[in-house]
Amino acid sequence: RHLLVSGQVVASPETGLRYRTERLLGEGGFGQVYLARRLGRSSAVPASVCIKASQRIDAWHREAYFGQLLDGHPRAIRVFDSFPLVRADGSVLYCLALEYARHGDLRAFLHRTGKGWPERTARREIAGILQVLGKLHRGQVLHRDLTPMNVFVCEGHSLKLGDFGLVRQQSDRRGTTADA
Repeated sequence: RHLLVSGQVVASPETGLRYRTERLLGEGGFGQVYLARRLGRSSAVPASVCIKASQRIDAWHREAYFGQLLDGHPRAIRVFDSFPLVRADGSVLYCLALEYARHGDLRAFLHRTGKGWPERTARREIAGILQVLGKLHRGQVLHRDLTPMNVFVCEGHSLKLGDFGLVRQQSDRRGTTADA
């Protein structure tokens, strides 16, 4: 069952931005992701974004929080907007406006193209993902879902880490977990 429909306009009460969904891109355990167009002007949010919709507030809250912490990191998928959407039946969808990775996730990209990258390129891109993981680990944070389906291929075939819905932060080195 689709959480949003093609052509549906969703609006953020926080930023005032509106987005029109175009099509379903994929879904996971916590939600569905749609290609969407930003309506109106914004100097901070690109014209094409992904809207991730979830019925689970916990994963939405974590992903929005860690998106803010990683804001501006060149190897993390950007979170541009975060808002609840109250539907006509009174239920709530939790939405994120995310950076659109034009080439999809790494698994789908490699499957679709049928070829790998030269070793030099692969090493550079792996090092980029390790940079964002290093930042997380320095802050006592574990991604907990590092798979090729959560590494995205963006412009110039640059890899970026995304999907922070399962991230956990430890409040100390003993392993005490802090949760959003």
